[in-house]
Amino acid sequence: MSVAEAESVETSTRSALGAATSWALRALAWGERQLVALTDDLNPILVKETRQALKSRQFVISFLVVLVACWIVTIGGVAVIGPEIYWGAAGREMLIAYFAVLAFPLCVVVPYSAYRSLAVEKEENTYDLLSITTLASRQIITGKLLSAGAQIVAYFSAVAPCIAFTFLLRGVDAVTVALALAMLVLCSLGLAMASLLVGTLAHARYSQVVFSVALVLGLVLTFWGLMALAYSLLEEGAVLYAEDGFWVSILLLATLYATTFGLLHAAAAARITFASENRSTPLRKWMLVQQGALVACVAAILFYVDQTLPASLPVYVQLVEPLMVLGIAALGYWYVMGALLTSEWPHLSRRVQRSLPNGRVTRVFGSWLNPGPGAGYVFAVANYTFFAGLGFALTMLAGYVSGGGRSRMYDAALYYFPLSWAYLVTFLGVGRMLIGLFRRYTFVPMAAGFLTQLILLLVGVGVPMVAYLMSVDGRYLGSYSLMQVTNPALTLQKLVSDGPGAIDAPTVMLIVGPAALATLLINARSVATELYRQRIPVPIRLIEDDAEERAAAKQAKPQSPWDEPEA
Repeated sequence: MSVAEAESVETSTRSALGAATSWALRALAWGERQLVALTDDLNPILVKETRQALKSRQFVISFLVVLVACWIVTIGGVAVIGPEIYWGAAGREMLIAYFAVLAFPLCVVVPYSAYRSLAVEKEENTYDLLSITTLASRQIITGKLLSAGAQIVAYFSAVAPCIAFTFLLRGVDAVTVALALAMLVLCSLGLAMASLLVGTLAHARYSQVVFSVALVLGLVLTFWGLMALAYSLLEEGAVLYAEDGFWVSILLLATLYATTFGLLHAAAAARITFASENRSTPLRKWMLVQQGALVACVAAILFYVDQTLPASLPVYVQLVEPLMVLGIAALGYWYVMGALLTSEWPHLSRRVQRSLPNGRVTRVFGSWLNPGPGAGYVFAVANYTFFAGLGFALTMLAGYVSGGGRSRMYDAALYYFPLSWAYLVTFLGVGRMLIGLFRRYTFVPMAAGFLTQLILLLVGVGVPMVAYLMSVDGRYLGSYSLMQVTNPALTLQKLVSDGPGAIDAPTVMLIVGPAALATLLINARSVATELYRQRIPVPIRLIEDDAEERAAAKQAKPQSPWDEPEA
């Protein structure tokens, strides 16, 4: 090889190395920029809360207790098992013990610390300083929730080696352990989210005491319920996995969990935001998502009936009963949500009025999402109308496919959906009118409006129930009279358990149906007034301020003190 050829080879090698080095440097620079952006985007509440939580005496003591409990379970369990540990299958018993050690801090300690992190902000009057920062209410709730997640990871990392030790003892499988641990982590996050919502409800010191006691009792009961569920899962895991509807049920439960989690997050963020903000629309969007989850449950039931159950059974036997269960759940859900929505304050701030839908199509379909008791009444009624109509249509279709076969459950379903719809429309509509009447003379907050709806329902149930129990036919013979027509609980319970003949369903429908239609017509005028609200223009001053902020944001900002121009 000549000298020129050697120099060319050396030059090409150096250029290749230089290209590779420059590519690696560019990749490192890109990674550094992404890490810098990630650290800039980190929620400052997460950093603050995590630092306080991990340095607190409560976390140090509880973490040490978990470590000591793991050590005691390991030494004591091995000692109790004895020589059988070499050939027996003792992993299941040890896993139950480790699961209990991990479940208590995750189900009790972490959610309660999340509750206290928000309650202390109001006790020490530090939330006012937090609310005037650039952080949105959603970011504050998310930061405190992520801080609870960091504590979960810390506890989980302490017990994870012990759980891995149970595989060496045999008797457990990876799928069961993964499901149990996933259930525990999701339950802990859900309890932390619910605890944060409870923390937003407590204002005065005496109310915080009541909420704290109730929350601790609820967390302890949830812990024992989760332990019972985990024990049944570990004992019957192989049998459950073989069933056709197990994984479909897991999917539906996961959907219900995700939608409920989002609703609780939106509710907690709405509780701590400013009064002039639109608090209702994000909640109603999550309610629509949960309505979609209910419809997905119906679709899953149809698929399960078509694919798994024997074709010899009548269609209404396979389909109507789960439809009735979902119908009862939907009725309770939309009554509670409707009672809350009809208790909202009817007047909108100018900020909310500037965000109302403006187009013709968006006003037709988006006005139901606007804040206000009238729009909330229409929203709740429309959603349950859709579900009740779907249930009634599927019941009719089931009877048609089965060749006209009838049963008591089938006849009860035909009356249940229209009757439950009529009761929902009547009670929510009358309650909304009472709240509007009270607001003409005094201030009625949302809690008082919800209490008004609840008292109205209790009066409708309690007054005829007392007369029912005082009569001989009611107490001893269990017969139904039309005196109970204002009692939806007894009427629907008798309809489902004993059939339409037990309550004279056609007569009850002739009474409750026109009452529901009359309630709708009476509320129609005020509801139309709310739905007809139009967007107001944005003031020129706000437009100019927004333009100045956007122009300032486009300017290059210094990345370090050395980037500042010299004076």
